[in-house]
Amino acid sequence: MYSHLLAKKTDNPKEPSFEQTIQGHTHLVLEAIEVINSVICNDVLKLMSEDITLEHWEKATLCSAWLHDMGKANDHFQKMLRRPDFRQGIRHDTFGLVVITDLLEGWLEDFWKNYPPWFKAAVLFAVGGHHLKFPDRKERRHTEVIFLGGHPYFFEFLQIGQKKFDLASPPEMFNRTYSLLSLDGIKRSLSRLQHLLDLEFSPSQKLFIAALKSTLMAADVAGSALPASGRDVKSWLKKRLQSVLNTNELETVVQKKTRGQVLHPFQQQVKDANEQTLLLEAGCGSGKTAAAYLWAATKAQGKRLFFCYPTTTTASEGFSGYFQDPDFEAILIHSRAAVDYRLLENMPSPSKAELELHSLKLEALDTWPIPAVVCTAHTVLGILQNERRGIFAWPSLIRSVFVFDEIHSFSPKLFQHLLRFLEIFHSIPVLLMSATIPRERKEALEQSCRKRGELKVITGPEVREKADRYILKRAGENDAWDSVLEVLKNKEKVLWVCNTVARCMNVSKKGWELGLPVQPFHSRYRYADRLIRQQTVINGFMPNKPSMLAVTTQVAEMSLDLSADLLITEYAPVPALIQRLGRLNRYQDEPPEVRLALFIKPEDALPYEKKENEVEYWGKIEEWLSRVANGTPQSQKNLLIAFWEVEKMVSQSLIEEDIFCDWIDDPWSSLTGRHALMEAGYTVEIVREEDIEKGHPSELVIPMPFPKDRSWVRWQHRGHYLIAPEGTINYDPFWGGEYAQGKSNYSII
Repeated sequence: MYSHLLAKKTDNPKEPSFEQTIQGHTHLVLEAIEVINSVICNDVLKLMSEDITLEHWEKATLCSAWLHDMGKANDHFQKMLRRPDFRQGIRHDTFGLVVITDLLEGWLEDFWKNYPPWFKAAVLFAVGGHHLKFPDRKERRHTEVIFLGGHPYFFEFLQIGQKKFDLASPPEMFNRTYSLLSLDGIKRSLSRLQHLLDLEFSPSQKLFIAALKSTLMAADVAGSALPASGRDVKSWLKKRLQSVLNTNELETVVQKKTRGQVLHPFQQQVKDANEQTLLLEAGCGSGKTAAAYLWAATKAQGKRLFFCYPTTTTASEGFSGYFQDPDFEAILIHSRAAVDYRLLENMPSPSKAELELHSLKLEALDTWPIPAVVCTAHTVLGILQNERRGIFAWPSLIRSVFVFDEIHSFSPKLFQHLLRFLEIFHSIPVLLMSATIPRERKEALEQSCRKRGELKVITGPEVREKADRYILKRAGENDAWDSVLEVLKNKEKVLWVCNTVARCMNVSKKGWELGLPVQPFHSRYRYADRLIRQQTVINGFMPNKPSMLAVTTQVAEMSLDLSADLLITEYAPVPALIQRLGRLNRYQDEPPEVRLALFIKPEDALPYEKKENEVEYWGKIEEWLSRVANGTPQSQKNLLIAFWEVEKMVSQSLIEEDIFCDWIDDPWSSLTGRHALMEAGYTVEIVREEDIEKGHPSELVIPMPFPKDRSWVRWQHRGHYLIAPEGTINYDPFWGGEYAQGKSNYSII
């Protein structure tokens, strides 16, 4: 029927290259998995129980690599590669499972007998799940498919396994037709197989299966992408995967940033800590990040580093602040990192490895040759929900140490994923950092870290934490404006934080009408303009710059490294208020004078709480303010003590029930996108039709509230961005975007 059994598309199906055939691609994936194993196997086994051995791991990875694409030996897949308009009736990963258990079970029986029952299940689950699309639920039209076992090249494929695992001579194979009807053939075989493999897997066996799937996917993408780019699989992987950090390199990064200043005692404590899990509680501006890199300088010796931030903005700021010119390769990874590289003035140039990957179109492997990664927490924790970026980063993740910053700001669901990560990756060193970690979260961390050993807690510098820094007062908006005028008259800086974009824009425009040097900054800008707005505010707060009134939303809580002379903020959850206060009188350990912070109660609790829950919400904030807004100078320590006291008075838990992680909790299934890492949001990413030709959509996207007018569901898309018809959104690079009057019935929050 076909002269060759293809694994990949080719311009000439009658004379394909070796790597484009099933047997050729299999050889390359086996090469890739052997190299990957030589690097990661010891780290993988540290996560497993003692009854799982190196032989289990090596044989399982090799066997899954051998069998993973066997299902491509069918007439549908072969026709699809030769005819782009043809749609197959069954996926090759699903079909491979059926053929292995239906036609090769007797031949492989002696091999399976060498290992416990869960071993065979692990291999088969990896074969079925190596594209994250099993079980395949898509409706397909065909009624039958032909297995091409009689093809002469299929015998060559079987011989690969015979030599690798010292098997008996392969059985004689023939072509065979399988029914695709719902009550017959394939579906019945899969149902029977699922029943046979429905074992009681231990936690360690589930982890073995998850790790096996990820390793196979990594080897498969290497065996596919590298030959297509003209690179030798073995030599490329050996060189890139062996890139690691050393102590001197990371210590040099800190020395450049701190200009050789003497370490704070707490920074030395962090650096010297031997515990597997460390929690650093320190106020804003105390030097936590420098301490984190000092910790990594010890823990990441001969390993890799993932420094994880809660948002894309904080990740970009953290990357540009520490990696201007390091002595090693470093990369920024998040959804808009490419835009940041192009547009942010203080960003370092992409590394040589990053440029190579981009030129070869191998961005999926971006963490493999680069030992230091700055990213959002979702990049790492996404592996728990089978997100592809996390899966493809697996060979790097398993050999890394991790820093998670600002963990108090994680949503409940994201924080729950962090807890599972700590439980699963119990042998990997982790540093957690926060200025205001709630009691419930600290208790949950202690419980999750039992397998990891003690959760060591280190607090920030005593002098800085206890220094009088603020005077807090409740205020009305008119009183706030009087204070703004007075501070600006003294050529100083004011930060005004609103909870919603609507109020941010209203306050900004009032300041503009008063002739004040106002600079608005919120989320509702085109991404390229948002970067400009952010840098304008940060640069404007530098010493010796003219007075400024920066009016922002919650984006100021973590992403802005600035120090105001007056802070005005709307009521918000107490941890958020303490973060906002971290932008007031920030830079000196012992400031010569205290600075004023005014707290305004807004008309509603959006976006933090619904109307029916406002009484309890306002009550917590008022109780905290009664302790700290009393006319006496306050320190960061005082703010935290008052927060802990209020917490003891309430019973609401910040921790949800255990979340389901697709990566490890369901060995049979390998699907992505079933469970979101984050709660559903209130905004949708929109590009205006007027802007569509002005650049890449990632630079032009504006986060906007979902319109209540349901006509938006019929708008066009550009990738995953929604295109708003012309005239729908009014936009100004200074003020931001808002729906045109009468175009959408909604409330801006």
